[in-house]
Amino acid sequence: MLPDCLLTYLRTHAPLVVALSGGTDSAVLLAAAVRAGVEVAAVTVDTGLVPPEEVAVAARVARTLRVRHETLAVEMLAREAVRENTPERCYVCKRVMMERVIAWAEAHGYRYVVDGTHAGDDPAGRPGVRALAELGVLSPFAACDIGREELLALADAWGVEVRPSSSCMATRIPTGTVVTVEAMRRAHEAEEFLRRAGIPGRIRVRVAGRSAKVEVPAGYEEQARTLVAGVRAVGFDEVEVV
Repeated sequence: MLPDCLLTYLRTHAPLVVALSGGTDSAVLLAAAVRAGVEVAAVTVDTGLVPPEEVAVAARVARTLRVRHETLAVEMLAREAVRENTPERCYVCKRVMMERVIAWAEAHGYRYVVDGTHAGDDPAGRPGVRALAELGVLSPFAACDIGREELLALADAWGVEVRPSSSCMATRIPTGTVVTVEAMRRAHEAEEFLRRAGIPGRIRVRVAGRSAKVEVPAGYEEQARTLVAGVRAVGFDEVEVV
């Protein structure tokens, strides 16, 4: 069942566009909009900073829900603050992305843009939230005090795939170090190798030059250490499991 607050919120702010990533939160939001019976479309921004499968998953979600979907390509590394990996990187990236989504929405007759930020998201740890507020992007889950647990319960009830927490690949590179396609590629390939080897959940491979620090869920550290050679094979000289 759709929570009353969410139903009212979505119907009050329609027609709308959901900023659809490949993650669970925005997928559940899109499913909620469909269940609310409002006029809705989904827009995904391909920044070049997320694995290709994230964009493919977003398209699949929209197709399954029979929602109009558009993918907009943005060369995010062309932005100096992003490429140089400054402390403002996430803010600049989110602002550029949402400006593109808003422009698409306005051009196609949609009044509002919404995203999957929920009540449990800490604005202090998410610089992009500031960009959302500045641009007038709405966050229905946060507005209705729906946190992660309730969101996951909705996903389960509606058959929405719950995927491991993801983030842009630029987060694998230390702040102040230039973000390159090659560094992101190596981090992504190493993480995918570890997943294929059977390590579940949140995996992060932090890149510093030719060195990598591997973060895996508690209890899987020893298994990860047995896989160090495979991580090296994607282009690292030194690998540490932390």
